[in-house]
Amino acid sequence: MQETVYITITGMHCPDCPKKVERSLTKLNGVTEVNINYQTESGNVTFHNQVTNIAEIINRIKKMGFEAKFVRDESEATIQSN
Repeated sequence: MQETVYITITGMHCPDCPKKVERSLTKLNGVTEVNINYQTESGNVTFHNQVTNIAEIINRIKKMGFEAKFVRDESEATIQSN
């Protein structure tokens, strides 16, 4: 089943960082869509939860040198990133 999660990402130092995260995550099996916003330091990831999971997504982001955290919904992601 497809699932969308919201995340916060800190440590992005330039406007190209979200594009790098998006490219990396879309290469992860099961991920179908990624949208990361540099200004709000947040985004969402849609994936097939039978193929991958939140922990794998967060770990992939951390391996890139950023801090990432799962949040319950989009409004929480925006609040936490301010």
